[in-house]
Amino acid sequence: MSYIIRMPKLGLEMQQGTLLEWAIEEGETVEEGELIAEIESEKSIGEVEAREDGVLRRTYLEEGETVPPSTPIGILAPEDADVSDLEQEVEGDLEDVEVDAEADEAPEPAESAATEAEPDTGSTDAGDVKATPRAKQRADELGVDLATVEGTGVQGAVTAEDVEEAQAAGGDGVEERELSGMRRTIADRLGQSYREAVHVTEHRTADAAALRAAATAASDQLEADVSVTDVLLRALSATLVEHPEFNATYEDGVHRIYDAQHVCIAVDVEEGLVTPAMRDVESLSIDELADERRRVTDLALEGEYTMDDLRGGTFTVTNLGVLGVESFDPVINPPQVAILGVDSLEERVVPGDDGEPAVRPVLPLDLSFDHRIVDGADAARFLATLVEYVEEPWDLLEGVTPTEAAAVTLPDRSVTASAGPEFAGTVSAGSFEYEFAPEAQFGGGDAPTPVDHFLGAFAACLSGSIAIQADIRDVDLESVDVEMTGEPTEGSLESVTVDVEIAADADDDVLGRIVENGERTCHVSELLREDLPVDLDWTRA
Repeated sequence: MSYIIRMPKLGLEMQQGTLLEWAIEEGETVEEGELIAEIESEKSIGEVEAREDGVLRRTYLEEGETVPPSTPIGILAPEDADVSDLEQEVEGDLEDVEVDAEADEAPEPAESAATEAEPDTGSTDAGDVKATPRAKQRADELGVDLATVEGTGVQGAVTAEDVEEAQAAGGDGVEERELSGMRRTIADRLGQSYREAVHVTEHRTADAAALRAAATAASDQLEADVSVTDVLLRALSATLVEHPEFNATYEDGVHRIYDAQHVCIAVDVEEGLVTPAMRDVESLSIDELADERRRVTDLALEGEYTMDDLRGGTFTVTNLGVLGVESFDPVINPPQVAILGVDSLEERVVPGDDGEPAVRPVLPLDLSFDHRIVDGADAARFLATLVEYVEEPWDLLEGVTPTEAAAVTLPDRSVTASAGPEFAGTVSAGSFEYEFAPEAQFGGGDAPTPVDHFLGAFAACLSGSIAIQADIRDVDLESVDVEMTGEPTEGSLESVTVDVEIAADADDDVLGRIVENGERTCHVSELLREDLPVDLDWTRA
């Protein structure tokens, strides 16, 4: 049996699809269920599989070309089958696509100085040139006259690549990167948000000691994998109950307030940020919430989400603290009314209960809201409620007994070193103390040298940063071992070799990204002098 391969429709809102890659070439054989091509819509990536065994007899779309759903992109048929009727059907369909593409684009007035200065030379009208819809779009974007471009496509048609090569030939030292369908959608939505919503951002910080303790207690007592983020989401849910005007959307002049909380979680994927929604968060226990957050995050990271997973959100949370960000102004996810930004949780010196300085874990929060719908005072009250729940989360965690973190005096990045007449000594950092010794040439050897301690701090920071990145992506990390070697063995460091060994259930691309982000967010790494070579490599355990 022979059939026309058409651009699939990945969701009700899909308007265009881009051919990312042909998995097989024209003339090659494919079996039923095997991959023929990968395509991308405005919000997701999909695959085109063979409905039956056959040969890819014709292709009508080049990689990078964009067309509406149902547009023919190829013909699959047995090797000896007559496909002339299908070719005639495709030709008619493609003519309709070109007409539709031209009808959607109103002609632009010739207002540029170059157009006014140059008289008509009698060149062929661009509308008479045989070109793909995507080529016509790129010609308009780049200001290229289609009549001057030599076509290399099917039956001599001008392709988008032909247009780009013609434009590139006219200038040097310029690189243009075309946005993918998903990236264009993100750009359009952010532009819409900034054009329409009146953005205001307010900032608050919360003491995160109880937040940490609650996550640990919930994990231990419920035998569940509960993170600080999960407890924060539980606090957010309680806050939305008290301030329902923020669990809302604004469209067509209507402020819609929802009882159900469908909280979107911003997830960093290769194509950009996607925001799958966690449904009915208000009804979830803390362990159920943790499982649901992990599920939607995994869907996004693995590219298995659907358009339905991205629709219907009533509030959004975005976390840049995992990348070391201390404060930012998140952009509202339209048509929602507000978005919560989460910053880097860090130790800070704060006034203690006895009036003396104390070191406490602090979590900064950023709330962006649409000032057309809610006022600054409303946002301030929202943040005040959220901070209260963050600092006292225990009543939100059914079945979890409150615990207190062990009292530890942290150094607050203030340490004291004392050395004796034999050059050895101790370092005091808060309630911690450790010994150091000079290099062997000065009679050392009974304790690590200061350089050893530095390499140990570097390795500890890097391994911890990698573990944090794995947790952010919900990767089941068994272990991460960092072996760090400095050369030479005495004197000033001239190079550092870093070997990272990871035991985790994830593919190489994900692990590579975890290691890369771990190195980038390692604070000790930032202290290295610029001329010190650091050679980092990683392997699986």
